[in-house]
Amino acid sequence: MRRLWWFLWAFIFVISLVLDKFIVGFFEESRIPSLNDFITTFSIFASGWFSLIVVGLLILYYKRKLIFRFLIAFGIVGIVTYLIKIAIRRVRPFTILDIASLIPDKTGFSFPSGHVLFAFFCLGFIWKDFKKFRYIWLVIAVLIGFSRLYVGVHYLSDVIGGALIGWFFGILFKKIRLLNF
Repeated sequence: MRRLWWFLWAFIFVISLVLDKFIVGFFEESRIPSLNDFITTFSIFASGWFSLIVVGLLILYYKRKLIFRFLIAFGIVGIVTYLIKIAIRRVRPFTILDIASLIPDKTGFSFPSGHVLFAFFCLGFIWKDFKKFRYIWLVIAVLIGFSRLYVGVHYLSDVIGGALIGWFFGILFKKIRLLNF
């Protein structure tokens, strides 16, 4: 069953590559001016640091023994994310498409979305131990992905790729016993 889920997500990722330019254009045309400032602020605020602090505090409060594993894994995932961005070097949509980004001074590479990757890393890490909180964090993670598309700094494949990579590393580092302190 797990293989079927991974196949499904891989299929969705491939389809998103085909739809990337269309989705970016759709989000630009569908912006609601009265929401632009709110979504832009949320998108900037909901960074990797946001995920680290919120989920880190949750882990510290409820499952203190997992905090060192979480922090070390978070750092490793940060390095891996940076290396993936450098290796792929995908430019952001507003630099090559004729669209307006709500965050025009955004620098760096596009794939994968770091904001989404960290949110889904945290989701994968807490999925089994925090049953009451996991669906709340799932909604937050999806909203982070939506906001990155809305402001025009990522393609759909950047968001889906970030979610898949983040989820994978969250599950992986949760299971690794070498990080038990």
